[in-house]
Amino acid sequence: IVAVTGDGVNDSPALKKADIGVAMGITGTEVAKEAADMILTDDNFASIVNGVEEGRIIFDNLKKSIAYTLSSNIPEISPFLLFQTIGIPLPLSTVMILLVDLGTDLAPAISMAYEGAEADIMQRKPRDPDVNKLVTW
Repeated sequence: IVAVTGDGVNDSPALKKADIGVAMGITGTEVAKEAADMILTDDNFASIVNGVEEGRIIFDNLKKSIAYTLSSNIPEISPFLLFQTIGIPLPLSTVMILLVDLGTDLAPAISMAYEGAEADIMQRKPRDPDVNKLVTW
């Protein structure tokens, strides 16, 4: 992954071609800002590190929340699938399943989304976008 920083008109082709183009918000030209993927509003390179850390936190929390939601919803949907395919009677109606789902899954899923950063989050190598996706099968 290649990141390029720039602030002038002559930097815009490189900003556009890079995986992540970073333009300066205060001193940068409008052309550079349009070509960039990210604009540093304070022209401080330390903001890039903060942004990477926040992005990793969000990615980790989304993975945890999706894994929890999928693992808790598969047992809830299984009786309905068996009802549709084999004709086994439902132990709960679909509305009751949805109400149980709302009552039991909402708070844990939200709490996982607001979980803090892990201790080694900035010591990790960058993830491979082709292998380490949000949901991998």
